[in-house]
Amino acid sequence: MKNLKSIILTLGCGLFAFTLSAQEITSFSGMWGPEFYQDRQKLTWKEIDKIMSESQVAQMNWEKSKKQMMGGMIAGAANFGTAIWFLVNENDDRSVTAPAIAFAGTGIIGSIFFHHAMKNKKEAILNYNDSLGNGTSFRMVPAVNENGVGLALKF
Repeated sequence: MKNLKSIILTLGCGLFAFTLSAQEITSFSGMWGPEFYQDRQKLTWKEIDKIMSESQVAQMNWEKSKKQMMGGMIAGAANFGTAIWFLVNENDDRSVTAPAIAFAGTGIIGSIFFHHAMKNKKEAILNYNDSLGNGTSFRMVPAVNENGVGLALKF
């Protein structure tokens, strides 16, 4: 009777452990940028930063994306400044060649930074989702050996 209770308890814990697995992250385009969800629950930027730190490869891509996004914002601010420079020169009937070139250049550079930032965000999410299935996380599995019945951690 005692062994039967132990086996039932072990199997119950094993089934419970199988249901405790991490969920994949999905990303959708929102009005103010990408929105991240995990199991229909919207994640904040703070939560997604914490989740990305669970996988080393995902964290590397995530941090790279944040740096490229900052570069894109700096280029965007420079683009805004060159647009004002262009409008001031055009209003004063001065040459607009240099401001137009600067405006186009900063716009192209900013869009390249933003494109690469989004690409690295996507890679980070895909790497994180892949790490869930590769066994980098652990799970509990029922084990039976010469010592008896129990649960074992499987990495």
